[in-house]
Amino acid sequence: MSVLHTSLPHTEQERLRILSHLDELLESPAFSGSSRRQAFLRYVVEESLAGRGDAIKERNLAVDVFQRDSDFDAQSASIVRVTGGEVRKRLAQAYASGLDHGLRIELPLGSYHPVFHFAAVDSAPAPAPATVQEVVTPVETPKRRRPGLVITGVLAAVGVIVAGGWAMRSAMHVPSAVDRLWQPFLEPETPVLISLVSPTVLDLHHRSKWMPLKPGTSIPAEELIPVEMSYVGTGGALGAARFAEQLALRHQSFQLKFGTDVAFADLKRAPSILLGPSRWMQELMRTLRFRLEIANGRRVILDSEQAGREWSIPPLDWPSTQTDGYCLVTRWLNSETGRPVLTVAGLDPRDTQAGVEFLSNTPMFETFARTMPAEWPRKSFQVVLHNTIHGSSPGSISVVAWKVW
Repeated sequence: MSVLHTSLPHTEQERLRILSHLDELLESPAFSGSSRRQAFLRYVVEESLAGRGDAIKERNLAVDVFQRDSDFDAQSASIVRVTGGEVRKRLAQAYASGLDHGLRIELPLGSYHPVFHFAAVDSAPAPAPATVQEVVTPVETPKRRRPGLVITGVLAAVGVIVAGGWAMRSAMHVPSAVDRLWQPFLEPETPVLISLVSPTVLDLHHRSKWMPLKPGTSIPAEELIPVEMSYVGTGGALGAARFAEQLALRHQSFQLKFGTDVAFADLKRAPSILLGPSRWMQELMRTLRFRLEIANGRRVILDSEQAGREWSIPPLDWPSTQTDGYCLVTRWLNSETGRPVLTVAGLDPRDTQAGVEFLSNTPMFETFARTMPAEWPRKSFQVVLHNTIHGSSPGSISVVAWKVW
């Protein structure tokens, strides 16, 4: 015999058990290949446990899970119905493979509100209060859709259970700002493109002959060898590592390419992350408010909506005595590529590194996200960052300007 919970769990232990079982499901082969199905199931379960089951509707799912605009049309909502059907099938597959463990989550047909099935505990029931009656509905076990899951009753004191569930809302896990930052880039069937700027450098035919270079010495041109696609800055290297980790944690595949090896067609095929001041970063950002431009050896971040407002570093003072830097971060959901694009480009590699740390540091980005409009997860945004520099590393990071649209 087992108990069927159609509302909130009435103990903290049960709530934690459901969340643990949810993680098991999302990591199982039935769900691990699709971030869309994972996000759907996590949303409906966590909203239900938080006492917001009545708000689990197609419109809210389309907006909160699939980042549709609030004025989406009925055709856009089909993704909710299709994904709901897929989730039901995947739940059946997971349990058919033996993932039961005395607890099952079910998504009934015609509803997006999950119910939780617990196996009965073999112990004598506690005496019920005199004022509470237990109504038992007899059900023939052979007629149940799932053997062993039987409804034993609905307590008249369900209001007490609901009240207890509402008290647990503050303890519920909600997606972090970093989770929402990456949500538009999660496409299980399409690897995210991570592009790193690779500057052309000059090497020497006879290194030992010329190094260390003596003051006033000139190296003949025939001794110099141009080397391409062999080096990356510290900011790009850190960004590739940190962002690859963020994607992997969310079961999203990715591929790495040097910026000089990336064509516009590549950007049209997949969500992309552009690290460093690359050609494509400059071309894509040319119509946006904040732009990073390079001219005459000088890098500057311009504000196109406020004449004369810019952030730059002295062109001849890098990198030896530089103490401050700036970075431009852009997440553009409706870019010219037709795919989400994230760019992180500093005025020098240490500034790019500061931008990477800003996006991958959950407390730091969470603090900034609270200053933005509530709908920012479904919007594009730009952020101009200031950072101090200490040797080869950035120090403190602060936001000096931003825009959401």
